[in-house]
Amino acid sequence: MQRVFEIIQRVAPTDADVLILGETGTGKELVAHSIHARSKRSGGRFVPVDCGAIPDNLMESELFGHERGAFTGADARSPGLLELADKGTFFLDEVAELPLRLQAKLLRVLQERRVRRVGGKDEIPIDVRIIAATSRDLDVEMREKRFREDLYYRIHVARVELPALRDRRDDIPLLAERFLSRYGAGMGKPDAEFDAECLEVLQRYPWPGNVRELQNAIRRILALARSVQLSVDDLPDDIVVRSMDRGDSGGGAFFELRAQRMASFEREYFSDVLHRHGGDVTAGAAEAGLPRGTFYRLLKKHDLVPSEFRD
Repeated sequence: MQRVFEIIQRVAPTDADVLILGETGTGKELVAHSIHARSKRSGGRFVPVDCGAIPDNLMESELFGHERGAFTGADARSPGLLELADKGTFFLDEVAELPLRLQAKLLRVLQERRVRRVGGKDEIPIDVRIIAATSRDLDVEMREKRFREDLYYRIHVARVELPALRDRRDDIPLLAERFLSRYGAGMGKPDAEFDAECLEVLQRYPWPGNVRELQNAIRRILALARSVQLSVDDLPDDIVVRSMDRGDSGGGAFFELRAQRMASFEREYFSDVLHRHGGDVTAGAAEAGLPRGTFYRLLKKHDLVPSEFRD
């Protein structure tokens, strides 16, 4: 991340277009905002657009604008988002989601710095910096002919690569404490703090949703916590359980079968533990190496009643 900050500091004062790469939830839009705020365009607009959130039939009009009568429902002239970003920064989030025909039109805009509205004849000059971002592998997208190489080379003037949170685990406690401080007061727990075991579990969890998932998890933990001293018992069960398994899971028949086998194993394992300890949940949790609350919730998940195992 220090390398990322260094690149931001170096590229921001220039007027170079920027490509930001990183998984979903790594903070690509935050980096784009940071570059804009440190640039000579900071007094202009920062105009973001999520290319995956706008329907294809509306995308061209949204980006480039339209003239009155250009299509059914176009009752008035409307400038596009690129025009609104004049003298500022235009942020194209998930740029790989753009249809190929719009990629070609965007390439021309980037080369000429002129935009033609849908249904219009005149080209309108624009002074805009482009920052594009994607969570996709653009090398794969280009090989599969889903992303234009010439557009890639046009936006790839400066490059920022954001590491996944699982690749910088030392940052997890720092981020968790930061989010705890940010949201604690607003949720009635300004003095909330993690114990050491709780932070250790957070650090072991792989965070497939990266920083965004961690942020939302901290808010969920605060909402449900019983006290200001946050322990493993306050963590969601899926985080506690998966923190013990560094492997990643996905979809498909293999993982469905794996999940079934794991559920069968868990039920048999917890049944054996309860038998050996005569239904004593505290002793069983100690043998399993799980917090008592998590152990008890897993028993409920498998409909295991401790009293039925007592002599």
